[in-house]
Amino acid sequence: MRMGEITPDKVREFVGAWKIYARDTENPLWKKPEELRGIQERNLRHQLELAARFSPYYREVFRREKVDYEKVRSLRDLVRIPVTSKEAYLQNPLAFLLTVDPPQELDVTYEITYTSGTTTGTPAPFFNTAYDMYNISLAMRRMAEICWMTPQDTVLNLFPYGNLPHIGFYRTIHLASSVGMKLVNSLVGRDVPGFPLHRTLEEALELAVEHRATILAGIGRQERRFVLRGKQLGADLSAIRIILSLGETVTEGMREEMRANLPGEASRAFVINGYGFTECQGSFVECCELGGCHNPAPNLYYLEILDPETLRPLPDGELGLLSITHLDRRGTVLLRYVVGDLAAVENGVCPHCGRSGQRLVIRMGSTYAVRAEKVIRVGGKLINPEAVKNQLSGVKGIVEYQLVVEKEDPGNPLSQDVLTLRLSVAGRLRRDLEEEVLTRIREGVGITPRIQYVQSPEIYDPSRILKATRIVDKR
Repeated sequence: MRMGEITPDKVREFVGAWKIYARDTENPLWKKPEELRGIQERNLRHQLELAARFSPYYREVFRREKVDYEKVRSLRDLVRIPVTSKEAYLQNPLAFLLTVDPPQELDVTYEITYTSGTTTGTPAPFFNTAYDMYNISLAMRRMAEICWMTPQDTVLNLFPYGNLPHIGFYRTIHLASSVGMKLVNSLVGRDVPGFPLHRTLEEALELAVEHRATILAGIGRQERRFVLRGKQLGADLSAIRIILSLGETVTEGMREEMRANLPGEASRAFVINGYGFTECQGSFVECCELGGCHNPAPNLYYLEILDPETLRPLPDGELGLLSITHLDRRGTVLLRYVVGDLAAVENGVCPHCGRSGQRLVIRMGSTYAVRAEKVIRVGGKLINPEAVKNQLSGVKGIVEYQLVVEKEDPGNPLSQDVLTLRLSVAGRLRRDLEEEVLTRIREGVGITPRIQYVQSPEIYDPSRILKATRIVDKR
């Protein structure tokens, strides 16, 4: 779906045509903004009461910082509560788990998922109770509705089946189940010794063809490889109509490239670049391409954008640090948790689909968020890696890339900064490709990198890690 192709009336017609969506009369996304805010603030007050009584971390914070949580009556009052850092959470994740006493039937721990660990190097556990799992399933169904998915679809799960439970793989299962869609788990990845379970990309393609998959769900770069390999092998992927791409930014060029390599009607597929993170146990998704990423569960999660210097809330549409407050959870509970990404949010009714709530909006290239620490300084110049990605997305022949920043003389911290662009390429002369790459990077970020050619697994091996490391700072 492109901007301009949908209207609120068309969306309402779609929702009404499917019983699974039409009967969801309590969907908060279809409430008026003032009704939704009332739901959020009632949930917030109850969540704070639970945190004050049963959260070891927030009980101590409220005592130490003299926070009177009963005076937090509205979302605007959240500024009374100190922000929560990622470091505090990683130091003791169990301290954020509600110890409800006495526990009720739905307070039992049902599931533990883990962060990917790419930012800190250490995966952290995140606990869901039975109560949370029911809420998550509802959120997944409402997410599917935003994405125009139907009970007649077949989802191919391309998320890696790894050693630790991760929301990418498991939420795709809940997504399909909550709507009643068919699900095919490809179990891509590398086998652990003694457990011959995993499939190759080629075997996943065979599954997609055999089951006539209509939806791909996975990491954007892996889906791109899947589509390109499918074209090489002549695989019939003509049934695909939706590509749900998560885990990495999928630029406009990358979306068009995937469509261009799909056959027949699939060349018109809706490529959705969702934004997900463990602390919201799902993904924010687009109702139309580049039209904003909807929070599918505004009754569960509230976003603030904070000034990076003062940590005060910023107005709608301004770029700042993203923080999340849980409004209705029973397992791991976080209040004003700083995710570590730079993003921008708009509130109110979406001009494209008519839903209420919060949407992440694009303020940098074609991405909804970028890691704050990934904005790097090279020789006195600030570089947004997403701008580099946008420039490279349209260059044919690039398979993988990585930016490496180091000192010209590693033993001298005062020596000049050097930026190296490591490239894995295929199907094109390096000389021609290098000239185009250098021109694009100079125009996009005002700096000329060195070029180094390597093999793809040296940058990203999807059988070993969930996400590629795009920035390596050796200084």
